[in-house]
Amino acid sequence: MKTGNNTGKGLPTSTTIDFEVRSPFRIMEDNRRRFIRIDIDEPVTFLVIKTHEDGFWPEGNGPVGEGEIINISGGGMLVFVKKPVLENTLLSMSIHLEGCETLHNILGRVKRVELDSGGYLIGVESITREQLSDNLSTIEIEQLPEDLMSFNERLRELLNNYVYSRKLGDEKDA
Repeated sequence: MKTGNNTGKGLPTSTTIDFEVRSPFRIMEDNRRRFIRIDIDEPVTFLVIKTHEDGFWPEGNGPVGEGEIINISGGGMLVFVKKPVLENTLLSMSIHLEGCETLHNILGRVKRVELDSGGYLIGVESITREQLSDNLSTIEIEQLPEDLMSFNERLRELLNNYVYSRKLGDEKDA
């Protein structure tokens, strides 16, 4: 830990903490964000539940897509996809982290879409069932499968297991 010097002008001493993250992870911290993001390269598949233009598919028979997770946090993920996904689209995602189980029916809302070389970067926000009322009527919410869930303790637990399994793999390789 490093501590800054007192300026002698009544200003408090500043403290910074240095830490190191070893491959394959890079952790990004930003004072504007509520969550630390972890860079990963893992697949995600998704079903579109609702778009503002095209419709509503509560039974999972709507458009499907796949991509690669670039980074993930407790608040959502950044995903690279080949085909564009419209902002405010509601998704049901399946996330597989190597060495861990796959989580199915994770709710997300596309918050941003950016053109990237060879595809698109989509920022997907984690949402709860309660937040669905921002985009769906009560009747639509009642038609959704009961097993749709948000990023929650289960995802955090899965991420912890993923980081641990990767760390063990790196130690074996060393």
